[in-house]
Amino acid sequence: MSLRKFVALALLGLVLGGCSLAGRTFGRYYDDKAISGSVKHGFVAEHGRSLPSVSVDTYEGTVYLSGDVETSGQKAEAEAAAWRVEGVEQVINDLRVRPDFAVSALPRMEPSPLQARLPGLRVDPALPGSPALAYDRAGTIVATIYVRTLREIGAKGFDHIGPTAQPITYVSLYPVAASSGQPEALVTIVLWHVSPAAAAALR
Repeated sequence: MSLRKFVALALLGLVLGGCSLAGRTFGRYYDDKAISGSVKHGFVAEHGRSLPSVSVDTYEGTVYLSGDVETSGQKAEAEAAAWRVEGVEQVINDLRVRPDFAVSALPRMEPSPLQARLPGLRVDPALPGSPALAYDRAGTIVATIYVRTLREIGAKGFDHIGPTAQPITYVSLYPVAASSGQPEALVTIVLWHVSPAAAAALR
């Protein structure tokens, strides 16, 4: 048997036998690489472009995000994109907001009744009927927010609420009374992804 064939058979044996790559089997290593690729593809799908300053590494289903972004909104969106990928068990978001963009890091909008209650909460604008992502001052996703009419909640309940990018820890409901500029009473449904203590710190 030639040396080349011997080496090829030896490598094949290692793969089939579950060789360890950085403490992982070949199958786990392949899955992690696929997750990293899907996360990067998610960036392109959501932003229309890649984020060249963002590095994505995956180990045992945990996604590590590192590098620089322009805004805290981009930091939050990158984490959300990672959570949407199948097979992701945890996301470690070590992205840094560039200091020269820090002033414009948060979206500028009039405070909503929810933000009046929780001034430390920042909410990205959402399309009508779609959920909004909420994040803290550091740009970490802390909640997914739905706004529904009280009439709709009475007719459908909460079964139509979801899905979310991260696991839900608990739920808060904030009613908004009807007014001259808002003919129907609304319910703001906050699906928290952090502990009650962390949410209370946003007040």
